[in-house]
Amino acid sequence: MWYVGYARIPYTVWRRRGFAACLFLESGIMRLWDSINRYFAFKLKEVEFHVHTWRRTREISRAYDAKPAKPSKAPLAVKPKPVKPVRPPKPVRPPKPRKAAGSGLNVAAARPYAVKGAKVLGIAVLAVALIFGAVFAFQRISVSVAARADSAKAAADDNAVAAAPVQNIPEDAVLPEAAVLPEGFAENAAAAMPADTTPMELPPPQPERQAVPPPQRSDKALVDLFLKTMPQRMSDWLVLVDKYAKVMYVFKDGQSGWEVAKAYSVATGERDGRKTVEGDKMTPEGVYFMIGRKHRSELTNIYGPAAFILDYPNEDDRRERRTGHGIWVHGSERGNIPPLFTQGCVAVANQDILDIVATLKSGWPGVPVVIVSGEEDAKKHVASVDFQKLKTRRTAVVAEHNARQSEFENIVTGWKSAWEARDIDTYSTFYFTSGFMDGPMNWQAFRDRKKGLFASYSAIYVDLNDITLTEYTDNMATVKFHQVYNTNRNNRMENAKRLIFRRDDQGQWKIYREIPFPKEELLL
Repeated sequence: MWYVGYARIPYTVWRRRGFAACLFLESGIMRLWDSINRYFAFKLKEVEFHVHTWRRTREISRAYDAKPAKPSKAPLAVKPKPVKPVRPPKPVRPPKPRKAAGSGLNVAAARPYAVKGAKVLGIAVLAVALIFGAVFAFQRISVSVAARADSAKAAADDNAVAAAPVQNIPEDAVLPEAAVLPEGFAENAAAAMPADTTPMELPPPQPERQAVPPPQRSDKALVDLFLKTMPQRMSDWLVLVDKYAKVMYVFKDGQSGWEVAKAYSVATGERDGRKTVEGDKMTPEGVYFMIGRKHRSELTNIYGPAAFILDYPNEDDRRERRTGHGIWVHGSERGNIPPLFTQGCVAVANQDILDIVATLKSGWPGVPVVIVSGEEDAKKHVASVDFQKLKTRRTAVVAEHNARQSEFENIVTGWKSAWEARDIDTYSTFYFTSGFMDGPMNWQAFRDRKKGLFASYSAIYVDLNDITLTEYTDNMATVKFHQVYNTNRNNRMENAKRLIFRRDDQGQWKIYREIPFPKEELLL
């Protein structure tokens, strides 16, 4: 807290007011500078006008003073001239003002304007010097004030850490309607691409991967204790993330027991500690499960070529009122090395995330991911994991995924049948008509186009393979599959397609977006 007179002003308010005053002063100086510029421009134009007027006046005066030459005539007979009255002599004109040699400039007439211009130039130089001096002083004062304010805030924060109240966050906090975005989406200003975004082009195939040496900071005692303690037949795979050692271990349940199949270097949250609130840039700790999968065309370069979505916050997190969402295991924009840190996700090198995808294959749904701090004794970390509860929860996660998978397989199969039957009315019932978009086309334009295509063909053939539910929330779901389309005119097309579903007002799943993408991505 800062004390000004008898007023008790919080640090943040004081700092905002100080910087607001500085900004107001700076804007005033800039307005003064603009006014001076406009004034000098006007004065210079005025001088230019006077000089131009003087030159024109001088030219006109010369023209009037010049006497035209008389034409010569032939001599005539001498005649007596009449006597004319004597005229008074003409008044003597004063000598013209002296001119500069070779310039033609009237020095006496131009002298007042030169003096005036010199005065204006002097005033301009003085004003510029004053303005720059004020700006320099303002910058020095701002830096000094900000330094004192930061020191005071650091001292106030140290005193307030212990007494900081726990944020009262409701347990039934609702996740956003859209597909789950990664933690730190706002800070990165980019996350999953919008549903109607054109798919990204796949990069050229990577050369055969060289053997990567194991991470240097591995905690062998922690790994050995997990291998001895974990019961068999709990899961085919288990992922262990050691935040302290920055290592991820992929365990495989083989015939002779658990073994370490893979080990990767990882990056975790920018700040150390266990995640408690959204935006704290920490990685959560506990037991989580893979519930979603994203391909390259759904991601920006920040997240690499693939990602797995974890079920954070789980039941334990909601009971402890921990908030946040969108914790992923993903790749890196740095290519073959992990990033320095993340906004809360677990990141590996791009070649490693592709290796994890190839290792888990289609068995990723329900894979346990155990995240530990790694700073405490290995026995405490192992004791914090209830393996029986892990097995029960995994069984429930896999069963729920399989039930939803079957539900969406039936929906997609019915959509395919209506498409092949060229029944536009039945086909339309599968779409979210009030919000559907196909690129620039709204629902009515999309429906008219489909109706015309149905009428132009006598037969349509659609073959769908590998229908997979890759993402699911309460209001949104994503289904991907391999599609082969053909007609009686042999208009064969083969690609992969992503259908994004959304619940309507009656709670029914309807197609909200229909997006083709390269079929090669399904092989990853």
